Amino acid sequence: MPLEFNIYNDPKQLEGTAYIEFLPGRYNGKCWNENSIFMDETTFFIFEDVIESILEGYDHYAFNELPETKIPLLQTLLEQRLIEICNECLYTITPTLYSAVKKDLIIKEISANKKGAIEVLEGFIVWIQGLKKQNFPLSILGI
Repeated sequence: MPLEFNIYNDPKQLEGTAYIEFLPGRYNGKCWNENSIFMDETTFFIFEDVIESILEGYDHYAFNELPETKIPLLQTLLEQRLIEICNECLYTITPTLYSAVKKDLIIKEISANKKGAIEVLEGFIVWIQGLKKQNFPLSILGI
């Protein structure tokens, strides 16, 4: 059975703490913010390599900030990843953060739940577009 991919809009929906938090704006010393969205690691793996490619010093386990000047590039790369998933050509996923074995597993999971991966990416792109309009940085709060 394929894994589910989800975006959570409310911290009350979360079970445990193994989630990546996407906070509009700068980190304010608090996690589990009401205006944040959340993803489990498996969902985030759909495009984590994109984040890593544009955010110098990115750390999966730390609090990272993507400047508002890089939000348009993020949107463009997410749209490219969406096209890759739709066309089943996921060879551009870069296993820099994780091993080639993990890359193959991620591709297998995306292929097994292509519809879910597309829905997550489309939803995240819409969310990023809103962030871009507000001219906010994006804080990515790791596990």
